[in-house]
Amino acid sequence: MKAPIYMDIMAIYFAILPILFAFSVFLAVKKKYKLHFQTQTLLLASSLIVILYFEINVRLYGGFVKYSDNSSLSFEFLLVYLIIHILIATASLGGWLYLYISSLKEYKNSGIESFKSSKHKKIGKAIFYSMSLSSYMGVLLYVLIFYK
Repeated sequence: MKAPIYMDIMAIYFAILPILFAFSVFLAVKKKYKLHFQTQTLLLASSLIVILYFEINVRLYGGFVKYSDNSSLSFEFLLVYLIIHILIATASLGGWLYLYISSLKEYKNSGIESFKSSKHKKIGKAIFYSMSLSSYMGVLLYVLIFYK
């Protein structure tokens, strides 16, 4: 079975997301905070749109059970892998949303100087690593299901 186009779009997006995310973090390291915020806004918004697009389509066009029949791997293995991926992805996205909203509030209340003493950098690193792991786990799941 060939992967549906929405799966291709999702796989491409999440394959490049960690690179784009790293570029956004690099902007902050170079003290280009406004660009960092703008790129984070764009990446978060586009990620939410891609995830919503994916979730709607996967439910409309067959779901995991249908697609997993295509794989040479066992359904049980793929299901456990999917559950782990969903747990990491949910925690990562939730953490990213929390960091984004709390950082926006902190900036509005105290300005950019408040980030020097905040946990923003430490939480941001954790979000970067977990989003990267989640992204590549999703791409690998795509490969495991659609490419034998």
